[in-house]
Amino acid sequence: MSPLVKNIIKYSFTLAIAVALVFYVLSTVNVAEMIDKVKQARLSWVILGVSINLLSHLSRARRWNLLMEPMGYKPKTHRTFVAVMVGYFANLFLPRMGEISRCAVLNRTDNVPIDKAFGTVVAERAFDFICLIVLIGLSLILEFNRLTTFFSEKVFNKTTPTAEASLISNPLLWGSAILGLCVFMFVIFREKIKNLSIYKKILSFIKGVLEGVFSVRKLKRKNEFIFHTIFIWVCYYFMTYLVFFSLDATSSLSPAAGLVLLVVGGLGMSAPVQGGFGAFHEFVSSALEGFYHLSKLDGLAFAVVIHTSQTLAVIIVGGAAVIITLFLSRKTQIDDLR
Repeated sequence: MSPLVKNIIKYSFTLAIAVALVFYVLSTVNVAEMIDKVKQARLSWVILGVSINLLSHLSRARRWNLLMEPMGYKPKTHRTFVAVMVGYFANLFLPRMGEISRCAVLNRTDNVPIDKAFGTVVAERAFDFICLIVLIGLSLILEFNRLTTFFSEKVFNKTTPTAEASLISNPLLWGSAILGLCVFMFVIFREKIKNLSIYKKILSFIKGVLEGVFSVRKLKRKNEFIFHTIFIWVCYYFMTYLVFFSLDATSSLSPAAGLVLLVVGGLGMSAPVQGGFGAFHEFVSSALEGFYHLSKLDGLAFAVVIHTSQTLAVIIVGGAAVIITLFLSRKTQIDDLR
C-alpha cells in the first residue's frame, strides 16, 4: 500500500471519528435549544477571548524566533506569525500537520531548513508539555474537594465517606500506590516491556522533551523565552475564563473553574481528530456537567461558543496567512535575486 493511500485512509478515519463524536454530542441535547443559548452569547466577551488567543499566537511566534536565533536564523516576527497561523489552519483539516506546515512555510519564506525548524518546534512542545502538567497539578490542588466529591459519588456511587472514598481523598497515598505498582510491574516484566514498541515511543518522547528543555541553555535571551512561555498559557487561561461571562449559565463560575476547563479543553484539543471537533465539546460539556453541575445543554452551549469562535478566527486569520505566504515567498525570491 502506497504512503498516499495510507494517509488518505488515516485521515479519513480521524475525520469519521470527529463526525461521529459531533453527532454523539448533539444527540444528547435538544439542538434547537442549544442553538438558542449560543445565539444569546454576549459577543463582547467572545471577541475579547478571541483577541487574547490571537495575542498568544503572536507571542508563540516571537518565542519561536528566540529558539531559532542560536542557529543563525532571524526571520521577522510577522513572518513566523504567518507560519504559526498556517500551522493552526492546517490542523483543522489534517491532524498533526500544523507543525510540519509551519516549518515548510518558514522554509519557503526565509529559507530555514525544515529539519532545524522542526527541532525547535519539538523544543516548544517540550515546554508546553511541562506547563500543561503544572496546570493539571494546580487545577487538582485548587479544585481537589470538588473533584474528589465527584469521583466518590460517580465512581463509588457513595455520598458518605467510605474506605474507598477515603482512598481517593488522600492524594499522597493514591499517587504512591500507583507509582509503586508501576515500578513493581516494570521490575517484574522489564525485559518484555523494553521490547514493546510503545515503550520505545514513550522513551523517545521523554528524551525529546529533555533535549528540548536543555536546549534553552543555548538561548541568548532566556528570560524573554520564559516570559513568552508563561504569557502564552496566561492568555490561554483568560481566553477560557473570560468567555464564561458570555453566557448566564457559566458567568458565576470561579477562576479555578477556568483553570480546570483550560486543562480539560486542552486534552480535548489534543485528541487525534481534525480541530478537536467533537472531542473538545464532549470533554468540556461533561466537565461542566460533572464538576460544576451545569446541565448538559448549558455545558455544550459554552463548548460550542468558545470552540466555534476560536475556529472561525483560525479560518479567517489562518486562511489570510496562507494567501500572504504566497506573496512573502515571492518577495523572498526577489530579494535573493537582488
